[in-house]
Formats: sequence, C-alpha cells, structure tokens
Amino acid sequence: MLKFFRNHFGMIVSMIIALILSLCMSATATVRAASATNPVTIEWLIRNWGTAFLVIMLTSILLPSKMWGDALAGRLGLKEGTLPFGLVSNLIPTFFYNTFATLVLVGVNVGFGGMDVVVDGVVVAHVGYWASVWADYLLMFVISYVLSLIAERIGMVVAQKACMPMEGHV
Repeated sequence: MLKFFRNHFGMIVSMIIALILSLCMSATATVRAASATNPVTIEWLIRNWGTAFLVIMLTSILLPSKMWGDALAGRLGLKEGTLPFGLVSNLIPTFFYNTFATLVLVGVNVGFGGMDVVVDGVVVAHVGYWASVWADYLLMFVISYVLSLIAERIGMVVAQKACMPMEGHV
C-alpha cells in the first residue's frame, strides 16, 4: 500500500488537499448548523469530517477537475507555475469539491427534507434543504478556495518528499 502512494504524486497531493479541506469545511458546517438545542459535539465534528473527506476524495477520483482547471488556465494563456495560473486552475476543482461537499454536508446536518426550528417546544420555522445549501455555499466556497491554494502547496511539498527515492532502497 505505501509503495502505491509513494509512486503516485497526484494521489498524495489529493489526499492532503482532501484532508485539509474536509477538516475546515466540516468544522464550518458543524458550527453553522449548531443551535441551543443541538450543540457542537466531537462525534458530530468527526461524522462531518469523515463525510466531507469521503465526498472530496471521491470527487477527486471520479472527476479530472484539476486537469480541467489546468486546461482552463492554459487556454487563458497563463504560464504554469505562476500565481495567476494557480489561482485560475484551482477554481474548477474547488467548484466541484465545494459543491458536492456542501450538498452532502447540508443533507447530513439539516436533512434532505429540511428541519424545524424549535424554541421552547414550539416550531417557529422550517429551514428547507435548498435554502440551507444557498446560505452555506458562498462561505464554504471562499473557505475551500483559499484553503485549496494553501493545501495544494503543502501537498506538493509532502509528495515531493514522499516520492523521492530512498538511498539504499529500490
């Protein structure tokens, strides 16, 4: 198993990005969905982190969104390795990671049918699924985009070190 990851630079970078994005997105989703009757717990944070990590990893495996982002940056005439190239090339993967993770996290936290807001045992409002998605989407996108830029750099450093041949080993 380790040999597989050591030989796959992109997989290491994807895992680092998914780890960092899922931690921050799950914490944000948990705090935003918390209320007086539904306080933040470690179990809730772990459940959201696992859900977000799984969604982001599956998205990165199933969709070649990073290739699409690199192609878009190339078509705009941006030079690879520059900041503008990185800013543009991360838009498409962030869009897909954020969209799918937000859709699933809102469903897990609010419910796909929405949820009732109860105050002193009385239902005072009903929060719909799509209203919650739209309320969270922009905040989650900004968080995801900024963190994807940082996480990609961290992932590349880790992957370069992990993929270097070790002396005395084949």
